[in-house]
Amino acid sequence: MTDGAGPLAGVTVLLDLDGTLTDSAPGIVASMQYAVDALKLPPLPADARSRFVGPPMHDNLRDLYARAGQTATEAQLDEAVVVYREHYVPIGMFDNSLYPGVPEMLAALGAAGATLAVATSKAEPFAERIVEHFGLTAQFAAIVGSTLDGARSAKADVIAEALSRLGAPDPARTVMLGDRSHDVHGAHAHHIACYGAGWGYAAAGELAAAGAVDVLTAPDQLLPALAARFAGIGAS
Repeated sequence: MTDGAGPLAGVTVLLDLDGTLTDSAPGIVASMQYAVDALKLPPLPADARSRFVGPPMHDNLRDLYARAGQTATEAQLDEAVVVYREHYVPIGMFDNSLYPGVPEMLAALGAAGATLAVATSKAEPFAERIVEHFGLTAQFAAIVGSTLDGARSAKADVIAEALSRLGAPDPARTVMLGDRSHDVHGAHAHHIACYGAGWGYAAAGELAAAGAVDVLTAPDQLLPALAARFAGIGAS
């Protein structure tokens, strides 16, 4: 949260969760493996971390069925999500850690006056629990994710909901930080610039190819990047 003062007053920063704030791959991949075993689908591919951490869960599960040569129905996908959550909710959710420098990044952005919000494809109740688990809830004006039924899952839709809850901030004064192409494309759908979290799960070149403004290599690079981008905004 912010008191409205500082060099980034008037700036809104949307932040992805998985692969941007937290290294959640261990729990997600283990829960995907549980679902694969239970549903008797082909083994996870070697690139499971980069393939399945970040995209909406329905898309991931549709991909798993496609690897088995099947076109999954919505009913099958809904069932697969239930199976995935049998492992994820009690075990996988907290097989997770903050990336080094993330708490300091959030504190510095808040101190500079930025309004912060989480915008994630993860189901919103799970995102809220994870943010709370790491003691970061007070840093955010909103924590927005997908709906449990998957009706809101595309990143552009999640961002739309976040912007609505934040009172429709000016896109020119709003940025996204995310680690996958979905974040970049979702931000661009709302005319918002996106910085790449290069410490996350993107494949080499993915973020730049998607159109990220810059691909950062560490969380402490975001504040100076935004200070340069919005120099003088507090007085405007």
